[in-house]
Amino acid sequence: MATARKWAFDCLLQSEAMGRFPDRVLGELYGQHPEISPLDRAFIQQLVFGVYRWRARIDWVLEKFSKTPLAKLDFPLLSILRLGAFQILFLDKVPVSAAVNEAVRLAKSGPAPWTGGMVNGILRSLVREKETLSPPTAEDLRPYLTITQSHPEWLTEAWLQTLGPQETIALCEANNQIPPLTLRTNTLKITRPDLLERLRKMFASVEATTWSPVGIRIVQPRAPLQDTNLYRQGFFQIQDEASQLIGFLLDPQPGEKILDLCAGFGGKATHLAQLMENRGRVLSVDRDSRKIRDLGQNTRRLDLAILQGLTGDILGDDLRRKIPGPFDRILVDAPCSGWGVIRRHPDLKWRIRYEDSHRLASLQIKFLQKAAGWLKSSGVL
Repeated sequence: MATARKWAFDCLLQSEAMGRFPDRVLGELYGQHPEISPLDRAFIQQLVFGVYRWRARIDWVLEKFSKTPLAKLDFPLLSILRLGAFQILFLDKVPVSAAVNEAVRLAKSGPAPWTGGMVNGILRSLVREKETLSPPTAEDLRPYLTITQSHPEWLTEAWLQTLGPQETIALCEANNQIPPLTLRTNTLKITRPDLLERLRKMFASVEATTWSPVGIRIVQPRAPLQDTNLYRQGFFQIQDEASQLIGFLLDPQPGEKILDLCAGFGGKATHLAQLMENRGRVLSVDRDSRKIRDLGQNTRRLDLAILQGLTGDILGDDLRRKIPGPFDRILVDAPCSGWGVIRRHPDLKWRIRYEDSHRLASLQIKFLQKAAGWLKSSGVL
């Protein structure tokens, strides 16, 4: 049976080879292997996102102990080294012997068993000499941001030019904090105070969010929230606080007709239906049929009768006939660079490029122009 480290390794390989977000890969993994324990799931998540969060700093360390430049190593071998180094550098509660031995075992079980000796040598050198390492400090600004805080150089340069040194330092440091898990209370079924009381019986650190009046923050939950009866019964939706605020900004009213474009899995759409007290209509569109399928499942779990999902390309010509307008309000959650959600998705640091912002800005304009054609003359977009 595969170990947590093997699952984490496979997730890194799939994310890289298929260009997929690691949280989606992990979600599918847990669905296919429900036997993976909550403790192992937490460890897998810690390994995968830890490697992405600290990748540049890990590579800076590995370069000091590897006789072969990292650029010449194949990705599976490099991933094994990164997983081992992350545990040695950042996880005090993991025995270094376990980190090294499991990394060697992963290497020997692959297509190049001889690399086990290489992995063993590099990681054991790191264990012996890690106390001698001195990552750059904030006094040496650019290396501190790119190495110590593990951010791409192009991104930190863009932030330095627009935000200045102190704000950029604070932003990079904040990005590397492990984010809390945030819920949105389904007020159609339960009040936030009641849900808070129930959750506090299950988790150690539970608190109301500052800005969203229906949000609840859980710091480092010990078990997957999707496995709780509260989740299955539809008492809450997992959703970041910033995303929760979007529904309040759009301010949909009961009985109105709402169009949600680029709906994804329906986090914002279900909130709109909730704010409308389950009266009216919410039509959610996404070109990914899997997301629309999952949106439907989520809608049924939350007992939302007014939400309908539709698969289609917003910029395509055929969608005009499928969407009967006009609408009172329209939400356009257009594709974006993702710079603002790096703390939640650290893999974006190594996935996005500077030129993506310009390309996506042009695409966003097209989305807005298309959406405007479905809007009432007195509506809100």
